[in-house]
Amino acid sequence: MNPLRKVRGVSQFSALLLVSLYSYRMRELLVCWLFFSALFAALAFLVLIGALACYAGKYAIRWVNATAPVAPVVGLGPDEPYLKTDPDSITLK
Repeated sequence: MNPLRKVRGVSQFSALLLVSLYSYRMRELLVCWLFFSALFAALAFLVLIGALACYAGKYAIRWVNATAPVAPVVGLGPDEPYLKTDPDSITLK
């Protein structure tokens, strides 16, 4: 076989593809293919961002919990809080 015959077949196929781009159906298929490819890429990007956000959240929670625990301060005093009122400071009109 002649090796140039294979090249001519490829070039004929590409020429056929270019000529067929003038048809409405071929352009419609190309536009649909591009639209759904872009939609799939956007969806994949959103899934990737979501997975990275979950991983970053888990890492941040682990990092925050790695700090030294703080003991709660317990006040020693009466069980009931009371307000000290000064009768001289209250003026009614």
